[in-house]
Amino acid sequence: MALVVFGLPVAFSAVQGKAVWLAYAFTQSGGAVGTVLIVLITSYAYTIRVEAVKHKFFTFIKSVVALSLFIGLWAFVNEHLTKPLLKEVRPSHAYLLQQTNLTNKLDSLYTLTKTARAAYFQNLVQQTQQQFTQIDSTVLTHWVNEAGYSFPSGHSFNAFLLATIMAFSLHHATHKKWRTWYWVPYLWAVLVAVSRVALGVHHPIDVVVGSVMGFVVAATFIYFDSTRKLIIHKKH
Repeated sequence: MALVVFGLPVAFSAVQGKAVWLAYAFTQSGGAVGTVLIVLITSYAYTIRVEAVKHKFFTFIKSVVALSLFIGLWAFVNEHLTKPLLKEVRPSHAYLLQQTNLTNKLDSLYTLTKTARAAYFQNLVQQTQQQFTQIDSTVLTHWVNEAGYSFPSGHSFNAFLLATIMAFSLHHATHKKWRTWYWVPYLWAVLVAVSRVALGVHHPIDVVVGSVMGFVVAATFIYFDSTRKLIIHKKH
């Protein structure tokens, strides 16, 4: 992934044309709705080898609750502690201000709350529509809504955290015929991370660091018996 986002012209490559919808679909799959769906799929995978219906249900509920709390905790830490501490500007915000000759306002804008910043960019886009006709309206809306800080990428963090836990479920908790597909969640996670750069909402370093963090946190969670038993019915 690092070779792709650093070595190829990925940045802002999906802000117009058909590429928008593909990139946006992957980005959304790593967002709130996609995360819920993958948590449910992953939790179900942990029940496949459980024979008793009662134990299947218990394993599923236990996995859903544990994964939801775990992911929610780290999402909170990233959005409310890590990002505000580092205060990295999003490339999309820098682009909007450069195109309207308002670059000098960048620092002051990042002293505002996330809500106030979103309102400012919404107003800016509405007043200067003619200057952004080359940008797909879906992307512009996404730029306005993604008004938080840039580093590290929360989508990339969540995607690799989920991919690692889901890969573990495929490799250890399902039938043998499914085990060879453990790499598929990682392919999805890479595409989510790349989509963030392609849509212009993150720098390459944001998604690389976010991805590594997500993998390390998930691997640590799985490694220890005390946490792994929260999502799987027995130790492997």
